[in-house]
Amino acid sequence: MLTIAFVVSALQLLVAASPSPLPNGVQQIDLARRQVHNATAPADVDGITAQIEGTLTKHAVGFDAFKENVGQVHPLVADLTGVTKRAPSSGQTPLVSDSGMWLGSMTAGTPVQGPFRVGFDTGSASLLLINAACTSTDCQSHPRYNPAVSTTSTDRKQQFNLKITDTETVSGQQYADTVSVVGVSATGQVLGAASTYPTSFNTLDNPPDGRMGLGYQAISAYKSPSVPQTLVAQNALVAPVFTFYMGPNTPLGPVTPRITFGAIDGTSYQGAITYTPVTTKGFWQINLDSVQANGQKSVGRTPAIIDTGSSLIVGDRANVERFYATVPGAQAFKNGLYTVPCDNIPAVTISIGGTAFPIDPQYFNQGPVSVGSTQCVGGIVAAPTTKPPMRYWSIGDVFLMNVYSIFDLGANRVGFATST
Repeated sequence: MLTIAFVVSALQLLVAASPSPLPNGVQQIDLARRQVHNATAPADVDGITAQIEGTLTKHAVGFDAFKENVGQVHPLVADLTGVTKRAPSSGQTPLVSDSGMWLGSMTAGTPVQGPFRVGFDTGSASLLLINAACTSTDCQSHPRYNPAVSTTSTDRKQQFNLKITDTETVSGQQYADTVSVVGVSATGQVLGAASTYPTSFNTLDNPPDGRMGLGYQAISAYKSPSVPQTLVAQNALVAPVFTFYMGPNTPLGPVTPRITFGAIDGTSYQGAITYTPVTTKGFWQINLDSVQANGQKSVGRTPAIIDTGSSLIVGDRANVERFYATVPGAQAFKNGLYTVPCDNIPAVTISIGGTAFPIDPQYFNQGPVSVGSTQCVGGIVAAPTTKPPMRYWSIGDVFLMNVYSIFDLGANRVGFATST
C-alpha cells in the first residue's frame, strides 16, 4: 500500500504537470476576487467592527454546537461566560472574496439544482441554502433549494435554528441530498434549507446563496458531517484534503485563486510545507508559536482557529495590546481596532510549526482612518472584553492571503507554505 506521504507527493506532481483535465477525485474551483485589496482607500471601520462581531458570533455557535454534539464544553471556552446560546436543535471552483467570504459554486439534488454561490468557510461546519418555499423578494433574487423536486432528497423531520449574527437567527428544515462541487458528489449530505434569507448577507456587495461549512462534525448545527468529511468518508477524493490558494493581490494573477478538493496543487506554493496538528477536532484549531512585529516577539504560544470565512486576524485583547506596544507609532483607536503610521507599516510574522510566515504589509494595512490621515488601521484587531477574557486567536485573510493552506482530514492537521 502506498503511504499517504507518497500519494500526496505524487498528486503534487500530477496537478502541477497537468492542471486540466484533473483526474477523478480531484476537483478545483477557481476563485475570483470581488475587488483588489486597496490599502490606500479609507478603512471601513464600521464594516471591520461588524466582521469582528460576525466572526465571534459564528464561533460562539460552533462552541455551543460542540457542547451539544460532544457532551462537553469546548476547551477554548471552558472558562468563558456570556457565550451566545443557540436554540436546541477533489473539486475546484471560482471564488469571490466578499468582506471575508470566499464564494464559489455548488449544486444540490437530482436532477441538479443550482448552481448556488456559497461561502466556503472553515470556521463553521453546516451547509446552509435557501428553501424554495421562501417567496420573499430577498429569497426570489437567489437560486433556492427545492427538496420536493429532488428524487434524492430525504426530509430528516428536524428543524434548525442557526445564529448568523448577534441579532439574527435563521430557521428551517433539515434535508439529506446529493451535493456536488464541480463533479465531486457527496450523497446523503445533510443541509439546512432556510425559510428566510439572512438579512446580514444583504450587507455584502455580492450577497451569497448560502454558506458551506468545512469544519468538523462536532460543531455542526445538524450533528452531521460537513461536506469534505462526507466526501472523504465516501472515498470520493483521491486524497483526504482540501486546500485554499487565495492568490496574489490582482484580479487575475499568475495563478487564479481557488479551492481544491482531493489534492495539493504544486503550482500554488513554493518551498516546503509546514504541518501542525489539529488540537481539538471541531474547528480547524491549531497552536501558533508566536506573533512578531519588526522582529520583536510579543505574543507567545496561543491557540487559534483558521477561518477562511473571516478577513481579519482577531486576537484576545491583552495579547493584541502587547503586540501593538511593540509597534512604533501604534495607537488604540476604537472597537478593538488599532492604528499604525501609514508610512511605517510593521513587518509582521506569525510562526507556526517552527516556521515564520511573513504578512505582506499591504494585507496588514486596512487603509487610512480617513482621507488624508497619516494613521492606518491594522489587520490585527482585538476581540471585545469578556470575563474571563477570550483566549484564542482567529486567523483570517490578513494571514491566509500570504500562504497556501492545506486542510488534511486524513492526518487531522493543517499545512502552510508560501504562496506563489
